[in-house]
Amino acid sequence: MMDPHIERPNTHIPANASASVNVSPDGMRAEVFLTPPEPGGLPVTPELIKIALINKKIAFGIDEEQVRRLSVNPIYHIATLVASGNPPVHGKNAVITPVIRIEKDIRPKELEDGSVDYKDLGIITTVHKGDVLCEKTPPTQGEPGMNVYGSAVAAKPGKDAPLPAGKNTVMSDDKLQLFAACDGHADVVQRKIQVLNVFTVPANVSHSTGNINFLGHVQVNGSVLNGFKVEATGNITIEGTVEGAEVIAAGNVIIKGGVNGSGKGLVKAGGFIKVKYIQSGNVQAGGDIETSFILHSEVHCSGSVSLLGAKGTVVGGRVAAMKAINAMLAGGRNSYVPTTLEVGNDPNTINRSHEIPHELEANKRDAAALLRAINLLSEHKKAGRITPDKLEALQRAISSYQSLAQNAAELEEEMAAIQEVISSSGFGSVNISGTAYPGITIVIGSERLLLESKHDHCSFIRDEQGIQFVPLR
Repeated sequence: MMDPHIERPNTHIPANASASVNVSPDGMRAEVFLTPPEPGGLPVTPELIKIALINKKIAFGIDEEQVRRLSVNPIYHIATLVASGNPPVHGKNAVITPVIRIEKDIRPKELEDGSVDYKDLGIITTVHKGDVLCEKTPPTQGEPGMNVYGSAVAAKPGKDAPLPAGKNTVMSDDKLQLFAACDGHADVVQRKIQVLNVFTVPANVSHSTGNINFLGHVQVNGSVLNGFKVEATGNITIEGTVEGAEVIAAGNVIIKGGVNGSGKGLVKAGGFIKVKYIQSGNVQAGGDIETSFILHSEVHCSGSVSLLGAKGTVVGGRVAAMKAINAMLAGGRNSYVPTTLEVGNDPNTINRSHEIPHELEANKRDAAALLRAINLLSEHKKAGRITPDKLEALQRAISSYQSLAQNAAELEEEMAAIQEVISSSGFGSVNISGTAYPGITIVIGSERLLLESKHDHCSFIRDEQGIQFVPLR
């Protein structure tokens, strides 16, 4: 039996280096935690680290170079990254890109010369049928990743977004483009792009709106103020008045408050015009004109002018219609007011007959100035005192003079043709249901009649003897 007081030999075995691995919750990072060996224990080796990784089932993204470095120069008691996963690339959301201007930036337009047009505020985004309104970049599915366990990590696909298709729009077959289905004004209403063929001005056309130029119909809920302009390829309806402004429509024009032109502006329609009254205005229509009274205005149409209501009066100025003029009263009741009522002639032809003499006079003045220059330069040329630049000026003057002569001949030919048309026309009538007062000039075709006395309830017509008045028919 061994004596317990006898000293036993030391049997302690030094601890080797150890390695443990921690993985991040998302599985994308694996870190190794090294513990140093006791004196005499085995050091860190690549195999030691790899066994720790295997025990944690790490199978992807191991940094072999980092494992080697740690085995040569271990980092103890600090977690060190040794494996990384590939994170997924998540898909991108669909993107809607406007092609037209959507956001309203109401600012005056800067002109080429640096000045600013305060009447052009760009409040209308004009589009034509077939124009691209917006485009969509579709969402992507993304690319899957892999964690350090070697398991795939799904990518989140991008979110889709529908094209903001509103009224009067159409999508391409692949649903990646949105087109205008008609001409009009593109706007965003409740997050949808729509094309409106009616543009509504909520109040007056003024400095707050600038001029309006629209492909479609225009509805003005106020007035068109002095100096402003409204144009439309469709109809124009104005709840208030037109005050020394321009209103031009390819379709019809309805003005519920009348025209106060003050000798300025223009109301012009390709179709009919209905207006409460016309005062000191310039009104032109391709169809009929209906109103209650016309005062000191220039009015013409290719249809008939009808003055409606109990007053139905035309006083001063000139009213011309291709077919007929119908009124209750015409001329000044208490004073001699020159008033011209003209029918049977195309207003455009008559206007052209008035323009040609002015053009011929301007042509004559220009030709005279050129002729003086030609004569002077020709004298220098004969005297041998003409320079090359003056010789070139002489040649340009001769060429311009010849062009003016040709233009004058064409104008005279056009005037002759117009006069022939006027002389052979004149089948309309002026119908007065009340009284036509002295001072009225009736024009039918090429015939003219100045009334020197009042005429009641009569129609003025033209026959072989000229203009006659007959009982109202």
